[in-house]
Amino acid sequence: MYLSPEDGLVALPHGPGADWGRTALDLSAFEEHHEGIHVLALNTPATAQNSIDTLYRNAQHFGITVDLTRRPFIGDAARRIAQALDGTWEVELGNLQLPESDARQRLRWAWSAPDGPLSYTVGAYGAQMSAAAFLAHEDGRELIVAERPWDKQLLVGALAPHIDFPSLGVRPPASIVAPTEQAALKKITRTLLPSYERALTEAHLLMLATTLTQAREARSSAEHADLMPLASALRQHAPYLIRHLRSTFPGPLSAQSAAVIDHAEETFALTQPAEDRAASELLDRWLEHGTRLTEMARSLDHGLIERPSPAPAAQPGLPQLPSGPASPSPDAPPLSRHHR
Repeated sequence: MYLSPEDGLVALPHGPGADWGRTALDLSAFEEHHEGIHVLALNTPATAQNSIDTLYRNAQHFGITVDLTRRPFIGDAARRIAQALDGTWEVELGNLQLPESDARQRLRWAWSAPDGPLSYTVGAYGAQMSAAAFLAHEDGRELIVAERPWDKQLLVGALAPHIDFPSLGVRPPASIVAPTEQAALKKITRTLLPSYERALTEAHLLMLATTLTQAREARSSAEHADLMPLASALRQHAPYLIRHLRSTFPGPLSAQSAAVIDHAEETFALTQPAEDRAASELLDRWLEHGTRLTEMARSLDHGLIERPSPAPAAQPGLPQLPSGPASPSPDAPPLSRHHR
């Protein structure tokens, strides 16, 4: 259980007794958020104190233990990082310690070099990670913010927006580790996000080029292959390249380049018609505009997809928290495994 300046008390049920822990929290008037994360607001001290007292009675009744930590809650750091980054980032918290954790499944999408901080920590110490925050941008980028178990430093990395991206052979985004939020922000903006942008551009370009080839082969095949999945893939990868070209083209766009990008954006926004002939004509237009986008992206950076990837290598006025039977020190892991 954490004390959060923004949320109040934050409880993360975990271990074999997680279900009993969730029940105890529910009966104590904690509000359940995503994945069993429970929150108790402290703006009314008397009410909050009553909930805390009830929680300890429920915990004793169910044979579970309440562990307290004075470590900062990762959600607070993640929200401050999200607010400091350019653009709008939505923050979602995940409990990594539940038996069926959606957040732990999302860690499988971590996109980092095998010897990078994120991959190493998840692979070697993942079972000791208590919680994670996922920062999602409207353009499809997604970051994970967690705490490295053994030294409590902030760990930040990127997630792959497509299941095939990590296997494409492009250089993975960097992951970073830092002792403070300010140090993390510098590394995120200077190292992580630029490497993430490049990896996304290369991956989308590769996937778009491959899909264009497959679509052309399918169009010329006598077997009349189903083109719908290929059409969907074209519409999935082309918009990212359009955004990339708009934001990174050196200098002002020429009238010709701007027209090409505008026409491509308009065409890929069209809904595929149900009538076969009209759908076929629209697919031809998607193929044409997709080809132009890949050519423009390659001309913008000749190194795209040509570079070999590296080898893997207690605040005043707040209710008092009673001393539980096992209260870890500030530097100890925030949660211990206790069960009935």
